[in-house]
Amino acid sequence: MSDDYSSRISDLKARRQKNLAMGGKEKIAKQHERGKLTVRERIDLLFDKDTFVEFGLLASQQAVRGGEPDADGTPADGVITGHGEVEGREVWVIAYDFTVMAGSMGAVGEQFKAARVRELALRYRKPLVWLLDSAGARIQEAAGSTFAGSGFLFRDQVVMSGVIPQVAAMLGPCSAGTAYIPGLADFVPMVKGTSSMSLGGARLVKAATGEDVTDHDMGGSQVHCYESGVGDNEVEDDAACIATVRWFLAYLPSSNTEPLPSMTRRSDTVNAVPMSCVTTMLVRPNALLMPTMR
Repeated sequence: MSDDYSSRISDLKARRQKNLAMGGKEKIAKQHERGKLTVRERIDLLFDKDTFVEFGLLASQQAVRGGEPDADGTPADGVITGHGEVEGREVWVIAYDFTVMAGSMGAVGEQFKAARVRELALRYRKPLVWLLDSAGARIQEAAGSTFAGSGFLFRDQVVMSGVIPQVAAMLGPCSAGTAYIPGLADFVPMVKGTSSMSLGGARLVKAATGEDVTDHDMGGSQVHCYESGVGDNEVEDDAACIATVRWFLAYLPSSNTEPLPSMTRRSDTVNAVPMSCVTTMLVRPNALLMPTMR
């Protein structure tokens, strides 16, 4: 084995380890201080053990509109994509990493990684889950004509509607682009106290109107689960939210071409949900017990 080959392999392994570490220890600690799990901890809870296959781990921010990219500071370009199994059935995921530029939607992460997952989920007729904790579009990469690419996201959601289940788990603050996703999804659980969705974040509102508000006041679970109806179930924490997602998927076929899951599989999944979660999952009980894809 040549020295050059060994060097390249070592470099590849180092890059993999760096990107698996997400935004670094300090930002991971801040995520935990806010009562939130990291994106990779969430994925571990969502999928059956050792079934997750990741796409685009080595991606990073690229030069857009003449700007300087920050490859070292944007592991995986802030979004984890891939597929795994939930109770033995294949499910695809797009999960935003708040430790990397606040989980913002970058050009590489959105137009290549996330778009590819949407395409494959529809092609193979498998459920798609979004784990949402994101500041929305990365404005320096989405201004002007490049923002038109966002239209493909919403078109894809409309095409997928009624064909495969779409779940948008609200695990943190979401503004603009990532706040539109739940509006077109079939099921939207929200974490009490940490999740929110709004057209613009609190800082944008402050800059535009001078009004002091919080993301929670504008679009927390108390707004969307009880008033607007965009949220379906209010849950206590990230673990309960992901347990709710697994429970919901147990009631639906993988696509409109398949029969309902067996009662045995469904019962096993329901029984695995802690009773502490169930009380918070009854905001709209009919949405959970008799789900329909809009």
